[in-house]
Order: sequence, then C-alpha cells, then structure tokens
Amino acid sequence: MKLTYYGTGAGEGWPGLFCNCELCNEARKLKGKNIRTRSQAMVNDDLLIDLTPDTNMHSLVYGMDLSKINHLLVTHSHSDHFNPPDLELLRDPFAHNRPEVFHIYGNRRVKERIWDDVPDVMKVADRFTFHDAKPFQPVVMKDYVVVPLKALHDKREECLIYLITQGNKSILYAHDTGAFPDETIEYLKSSKVHLDLVSLDCTTQSSEDGKNHMGLVDAVKERKRLTDLGLGDDTTVWVVNHFSHNGLWLHDKMVEEADKYGFLVSYDTMTIEI
Repeated sequence: MKLTYYGTGAGEGWPGLFCNCELCNEARKLKGKNIRTRSQAMVNDDLLIDLTPDTNMHSLVYGMDLSKINHLLVTHSHSDHFNPPDLELLRDPFAHNRPEVFHIYGNRRVKERIWDDVPDVMKVADRFTFHDAKPFQPVVMKDYVVVPLKALHDKREECLIYLITQGNKSILYAHDTGAFPDETIEYLKSSKVHLDLVSLDCTTQSSEDGKNHMGLVDAVKERKRLTDLGLGDDTTVWVVNHFSHNGLWLHDKMVEEADKYGFLVSYDTMTIEI
C-alpha cells in the first residue's frame, strides 16, 4: 500500500498565486520542494483524494495517471480541494474510452456544488455516481474499506477525513482539520485499528491552531492522543502535510523542525510505501 502526495499546499498554493511576500518570492527562486500545489493525494494508483484546481497539472507534469481512477474521496467542498467544473470533462467530446462510471464520495455540500457548478451537468450525469459519505459508516470500494470520519474545520458543512484500509494496512488521511473531534477519537478507539501511516494537517506550521487547521505543535498533540490509545506507535509513519506560506517555514526549515518530533514532511510527488 502506498500514498503519493501530488499537492501539498494550502488554498493559495506556495508561492501564493498573487503573493509577493518574502517567503513566496524565496520559493519562486529556490523552486524544488518549496513549490507546493493545492492538496491532492493518491492511494496506490487507483484511489484519488480530492479534485483540486491543479489536477490537470498533476497529470501533465507529475505523471498522475487518471486513466486508472474511477473512485474519488472528497474531504470537503472548499475550492482548493474540490473543483467540480472539471467533472464535465468526463463526457464526450472531452473524454473517450472511459467505460467505467466515476464514483464520487463526499458530503452534502460537495453534492450541491456538483449540481450548481458543473456546466451542462445533465449531459455528464451518466458518467458519474455520487455517494453520500456518512461519518463512521464504512464503505467498501474495490479492495479498500474506507471510513469517513468527522473533521474539525468549516462549521458550515460536515468536513471529513478518511481512514483507508487495504488488507492489514491502514492510512489515516487528515486534512483539513484541527484537533480531532471526540466522536472521531471514539470511533478510532473502538475500531482498535493499527495506523500504519498517519498524514496530519500542518497548515499553520510555526503557529498553534487546533480549531480549524493544525500547526506542528497541534500535530504533535494529536499524535500523542493516538499513541496513548494504542492506535499508533514507533512503527507508524507520521507525516505532516498541507502547508501555507503564512506558516513561515520553507521546506528545509519545516524538515528541521518536524524532525525534532519524528515527523516526515511531505512535498509534491512524495511517495510513501507501507
């Protein structure tokens, strides 16, 4: 089982599209791992997490193969995580030789955005199936068992994080969220799952948050909660991801700080196998 990070930035990307701050200008100059597109990931080669405005770029530049994908997990409806107009491109004459229906899992607001924001949605409606992703209700897709869990993020919608299991391996993908809600912790505790890879939000990097996103301090606290419950341990791969330039740390500084606590730092195209 593997997780590939195709995008590791927050909503503005890094450098921010219209930003001329010192950190964005430095990223433009340094390039490499300091260039972060909007957050998107792939489990193995066939389970996509989020549909960002940078999806086509991830395909063209990073080599993400969309021909193998017909299952999409959406964390929430914010535009950096879900860009519904791209779904129109599933239909003729934009896409040929896609015999399988595209399955989309998300909350009610994600569904509303599809019907509100996809041009000519009725012309493409037979190319996708929307599934309500209900917290704590496992869904079997292919050879995965996926459990949507509640996030602490935008109160206007039921934002989700995902527990993804294949065989005896499990990944907890937790973006965008602050400190995990008690219901999520209780579900994980009752499941007695062993987490082999945990990807935690670190949007605010150097500053503490916990109520909408996380910084490194918050991520350390969440790891302790999980390990105290026996859900993760020294064999778990702990990763921080989803960075904003407002967090103030370019990639090398983020690595330096995260290494003090045993966290890996994601970057665009990073792949982790468990």
